[in-house]
Amino acid sequence: MAPLSGRASSCGGGSLASRSYELPIHVGALAIILTVSASACAFPLVAVKFPALRIPPTFLFVVRHFGTGVLIATAFVHLLPTAFISLTDPCLPSFWNQKYPAMAGAIALAAVFLITVIEMVFSHGRSACSLPPAFDPHVALEHGPEKCLSADCEQTVHRCGRVNSTGQQLQRITEANAALDRIDTVPYVSIRDESHSDSIRVAETSKESKDPLHKEKSKRKKAVLQCLLLELGILFHSVFIGMALSVEVGNDFVVLLIAIAFHQTFEGLALGSRIASLSWKDGSIKPWLMALAYGCTTPIGQAIGLATHSLYDPDSETGLLMVGTMNAISSGLLIFTALVDLLAEDFLSDESWHVLQGKRRYVACFLVLLGAFGMSVVGAWA
Repeated sequence: MAPLSGRASSCGGGSLASRSYELPIHVGALAIILTVSASACAFPLVAVKFPALRIPPTFLFVVRHFGTGVLIATAFVHLLPTAFISLTDPCLPSFWNQKYPAMAGAIALAAVFLITVIEMVFSHGRSACSLPPAFDPHVALEHGPEKCLSADCEQTVHRCGRVNSTGQQLQRITEANAALDRIDTVPYVSIRDESHSDSIRVAETSKESKDPLHKEKSKRKKAVLQCLLLELGILFHSVFIGMALSVEVGNDFVVLLIAIAFHQTFEGLALGSRIASLSWKDGSIKPWLMALAYGCTTPIGQAIGLATHSLYDPDSETGLLMVGTMNAISSGLLIFTALVDLLAEDFLSDESWHVLQGKRRYVACFLVLLGAFGMSVVGAWA
């Protein structure tokens, strides 16, 4: 992610071959970023793995919610604006900056839809809240429509918790009204047979949903998928952050190095806390591999920049399109994951009202705002 204020005035021709390039300093910067990134992401894992270190449990609580704000700000303040700037650069053909300057937003939107489809495919049927019928005609005939609606509501709330989606509530009301109409027109036997078959299907699915092992397995699968998507969104743009750092020189290089070090620290702690919160099998190396992947991605980008610093021009058409497109995709991934899988799960889900109560909820909200503010400030330089 190139600094917004350091953009070249000419289209291309910004190769570093004609400028003073101190290779040892850039190699040292690679080692610094590698150490900072890997250490920040691995630290929450170490805190959980080795209780003897006596790291207070409050640490993970703070990092978890502070990191949520960091990731949201990364998407909205760092990636999306940079994608718009790159893809509307005057050096690009008129299609990008005149005919369709909204391309960065369209690419980010496509990434959001893609992640939605991926989560639907891999998390199919994970919730039992869609299983109970909105209205049971059999109960209506025995107790009356009002009793049917209230009983079903109580059953659903008891089994599944509070329904947050307005769309789901409207759908349930529509289905209930349709069922009421059928009561006046369908014979009693037909209704009873239909409700009996529905009851069998509901009983079968309810039996499966009540299996604690199945429920826990689905929950863990969902959490791992969310964490992988989160890391994927981060890794995409980390490569280009490293490349941007390796092609800078002079004072701009020093400022960008400091900003990226803070950026990688905040982001690494945020990702590491999410990885550490998952239930991994004893002795599993997967969480450590995920931390290592995060720690190595930006240095890999730096290595690419070091190898091609005399060839790679971030202000050329190819450079602008590549960086802009990848930043737009990354912003879409992080926007969905940070808002839906992190912020909504932590503060709006049914489970969150049991986990975050009273003062803890206000503190968590403040930490999210603090993380977003801090990362927004860093966004002025990186």
